[in-house]
Amino acid sequence: MIVEFDIDSDVLSHALQHAPEMSVVVDQLDASDAVPLRNLFWATGGAFETFEDALAEDPTITAFECIAEEGDARLYRVQYTDDVPEVAAYRASVALDGVVLRAENDGSGWLVRMRFPDRESIAAFCERCWESGFDLRIRAVYDQRNEAPEKRYGLTQAQYETLLTALEHDYFSIPRGASLRDVADELGVSSQAASERLRRGMKTLVRATLADPEEYSDAEAAAEANADQ
Repeated sequence: MIVEFDIDSDVLSHALQHAPEMSVVVDQLDASDAVPLRNLFWATGGAFETFEDALAEDPTITAFECIAEEGDARLYRVQYTDDVPEVAAYRASVALDGVVLRAENDGSGWLVRMRFPDRESIAAFCERCWESGFDLRIRAVYDQRNEAPEKRYGLTQAQYETLLTALEHDYFSIPRGASLRDVADELGVSSQAASERLRRGMKTLVRATLADPEEYSDAEAAAEANADQ
């Protein structure tokens, strides 16, 4: 089973607050008898000097180093103190045969995708995290034999990203927390492109969840998917 979490974590939050344009993607997590938790991650898009100064000041970090650089990205190795809740979460994931498939933070919070043997393992992992004071919220759960949610509902990747970006920036709230222009700027597209992706994405979701699928032809679905390219 694959599960996606939104996670409230203090890991790297100090550094990301000081370098708000920075995004990080975890490359590897591991631990040993001597090291409670170690993290390799790629950082891009921000002021590296400011980011590194903040890493040095972070009380949850015992050591860090930049071990590689490729273009505008840097690979860091960070070691954490043994009292951060993430240590207990990592140990729980190992004990329950969980594997981190992706973990990323663009400054707005952690999104983590993991694989577990079954739903019981996912539930046990959540319980252990909550007991350790580690806050997480399940975004989606799906069978690893099936495709990710965006594919299962017939969404294109562009529609999926546009809908989630609009949601995360309160575009659908009343009153709206962001304009269509804000959503478009976040995605790096025009307002017209963002508007079309939102409309097609919402239409696709309604068809996949509420409408009779026989009324929606494969040809029409393909035409709408191609329009996002």
